Amino acid sequence: MPEVETIARNLRKTIVGKRVAGIRLSGLPLRKPVGGTLAEKLQGRVIRKIHRRGKYLIAEMEPHAFWLIHLGMSGRLYFHPTEIQPSKHTHATIFFSDATRLEYRDPRRFGLLATYEVAKISQIPELRALGVEPLSPKLDREELARLLKKCRSEVKSFLLDQSKIAGLGNIYVCEALHWAGLHPSRRCFTLSREEAGRLVHAVRRTVKQAIRNRGTSFSDFRDSDGKPGDNQKFLRIFQKEGEKCRRCGSMILRMRQGNRSTFYCPCCQK
Repeated sequence: MPEVETIARNLRKTIVGKRVAGIRLSGLPLRKPVGGTLAEKLQGRVIRKIHRRGKYLIAEMEPHAFWLIHLGMSGRLYFHPTEIQPSKHTHATIFFSDATRLEYRDPRRFGLLATYEVAKISQIPELRALGVEPLSPKLDREELARLLKKCRSEVKSFLLDQSKIAGLGNIYVCEALHWAGLHPSRRCFTLSREEAGRLVHAVRRTVKQAIRNRGTSFSDFRDSDGKPGDNQKFLRIFQKEGEKCRRCGSMILRMRQGNRSTFYCPCCQK
């Protein structure tokens, strides 16, 4: 979510108010096929607002429509004030009436580009099932404790479930659990109200720091100006296996949960 929020803030400065003059597609499918419908529905429309919901970007168009974007694992959006040569991974180029353009690149093609002519953002199918935003006032100790009590899965799996909390990924879940002093394998229903409160605070702290540092860049992430984020310099636990925990000095360990690596401190997160 912090990476998507960083891109959303950039796009609000660069493409809001612009009219779509044309679209060029690679013809290759992404998560779903991208066909002529995208071009037909965006052609001639003006971008009025840029929203973010979870890990999705939503461009609100006029006349009324919404353009939904998900970057998947390797998708990138680049804003270009002048003409550029598309790369072999460019799957969509949106040309604006002022000769600027927005380029969507995605080497792995797990992203999503779709349009919906609906009255409200909440009616977009992909967004209906999303849970509460991590920085929303609705996510407080009582609400999180209520959700946790109904769940028997491991707390890390819970935090990665977009239907519970929308926008958290592996990096930020590992970091938040370390801040909260909770072992990633704890069963949700065993957490106390006090621990739920610590976790809410840790999630907010982790996400706010990442947004402030413009996201985390190891390899794929770049913002729409092509710049990497800086948050990787401030991570406490993620990809720190074999290093000393900043809090207690114990050796940081790594384990597998599902198909992801989990980094944790065996002393701070018993």
